[in-house]
Amino acid sequence: MTTPPGGPARRPLRERVSLIALVLIALFIVAGCALAGWKHWQRSHPGDFTAGLRPCELVSPQTIHRLVPTSYGGRDDHGSCSWSAAREKGTERGGVFLQSFVLTEDLALDGLRDDRANTLGWEKTAPADLPGIGDEAFVRLRTADPERPAVAQVCFRLSNVRVDVTYTRADSDREAARAGAADAAREAADHLKASVR
Repeated sequence: MTTPPGGPARRPLRERVSLIALVLIALFIVAGCALAGWKHWQRSHPGDFTAGLRPCELVSPQTIHRLVPTSYGGRDDHGSCSWSAAREKGTERGGVFLQSFVLTEDLALDGLRDDRANTLGWEKTAPADLPGIGDEAFVRLRTADPERPAVAQVCFRLSNVRVDVTYTRADSDREAARAGAADAAREAADHLKASVR
């Protein structure tokens, strides 16, 4: 049998469809194995940090004083630290609250994902990503209310550690709350990075 002029004979359509299906199945199997391997590595890789973090040392006194000039405290309490302004009559009480969790990497990932989905008390819009803070980070703001102080929270993950930094202002300046929470979180992430070098 001779090949008709104009090039080699093409494979029948059914054969080509079967070949494409086999290639797609092989790619699916490879991707599934890679994902399973990654998940296993996450479960077996404890991460860079062990218990014993000191949350009150993650943000400098200078930064705390800039955010809450009349703050006192730096009280370490089971993985958290709070710096609060003194109570004054007729004013809202500002402060910074930092909470850290030493987990495994997969639990830290899951926890951050769950936190991102939790909108109770926060704006319903999707939290904004904050590149450059830890391995991943986002910021969210409390629902706007001119009668209440502005509150912003940055949640980030670095290896197997999750950290939440909540900044409450004495006024309703939401952009200042957002910037302040991001500054404190960035400093905390940088401090953690430096501790494992």
